Amino acid sequence: MNSKAGQIFIWICAGLLALAFVKLMYDMSSNMARMTDHVGSLAKDVSAMQLSMTSMSDDIVKMRESMQRMDANIQSMGTAVEQGGKVFKQWDPTQMMR
Repeated sequence: MNSKAGQIFIWICAGLLALAFVKLMYDMSSNMARMTDHVGSLAKDVSAMQLSMTSMSDDIVKMRESMQRMDANIQSMGTAVEQGGKVFKQWDPTQMMR
């Protein structure tokens, strides 16, 4: 009888180990599925970030061009003011009153 009880005990332990293994495999499978979803979401986010960076780069180029035009306009305005000042210095206020 002792041998029969030992065999039953071994079968029960083997069954419990099999159940534990099945549970472990189920948990691992569900975690892999969640991880796959996260990787897919991350790939979409990286793709969106790439598009945003491309758009931002284009905007920076346009801003640089706009600033160059603005700088050229400021320089032109400075030249015009400087020339106007030279002309104004040549005028004689007493002759202007006549």
